[in-house]
Amino acid sequence: MNKVVLKAKAKVNLSLDVVGIREDGYHEMKMINHLIELDDILTFESCATGISLTSNEDTIPLDERNLVIKAAHKLQRQFDVKQGAKIHLEKRIPTQAGLAGGSSDAAAALNGLNRLWQLGLTQSELLSIGVTIGADVPYCLVGGTALVEGIGERITPLKDLRKMTVLVVKPDIDIATPWAFKKLDESIIKDHPDIPAIIKLLRDDAYDRLNMNLGNVFEAVAFAKYPEIETVKNQMMERGALAAIMTGSGSTVIGYYQNQELAEKSWRFFKENYTMCFLSKTEEGENDVGR
Repeated sequence: MNKVVLKAKAKVNLSLDVVGIREDGYHEMKMINHLIELDDILTFESCATGISLTSNEDTIPLDERNLVIKAAHKLQRQFDVKQGAKIHLEKRIPTQAGLAGGSSDAAAALNGLNRLWQLGLTQSELLSIGVTIGADVPYCLVGGTALVEGIGERITPLKDLRKMTVLVVKPDIDIATPWAFKKLDESIIKDHPDIPAIIKLLRDDAYDRLNMNLGNVFEAVAFAKYPEIETVKNQMMERGALAAIMTGSGSTVIGYYQNQELAEKSWRFFKENYTMCFLSKTEEGENDVGR
């Protein structure tokens, strides 16, 4: 096999909770994730030696700071791979946006190089490697609608979220995940999302309760520092969203619409002020990188 091409889809949260800190410093998480039809495209080509990464996006690092390179080197070292790879990343998922683009790219790298180098690793083996790279990487290897716990290693599939239009708006604000966790550690979490309620409404198709049960503990720290993010969320609700939530550690806000016309009208409103503003759909089933 000389070439592999994979799509790495963006991840968003219906709910995100931080339930504790382990002795090793890692945060214990509890979240409900799903994918949207927004993706990066990664191309892997075989070469004699070495790992190289190129991208259409000149603002991202192309060295070990990039999780794609980190994943590639980890596979090389762990399985004594002598062969190299040329990787091209067509970046379409916004960075520092809470959409897990870097983690999804890393998941694609694990799976793509597993195929390119014909390592024969099972999904279970890839998951155990993925959790050492980042908390969202294991989920991005699996996809679907899922309850994710621990440091990302415990994944329980749930009934898929209904197909809906999603409005994605990223204010011109970059939030680094380490900063968000630091601010969260310095505060007291007053409102934990009701994750069992979300699981029940998915099972019962009770989407009229979606907005009242969504929750993300990072919203409190992000809104305090950047009130514009909360304004975007409120404006989505005012313009007909069934529900709206900041995803990940921010700053992207996701609005869920059952009415396509309302979604398009809302998109036109936000497009006047935000460059990173587009319509997508909820994605059903597994991530491409997990197949």
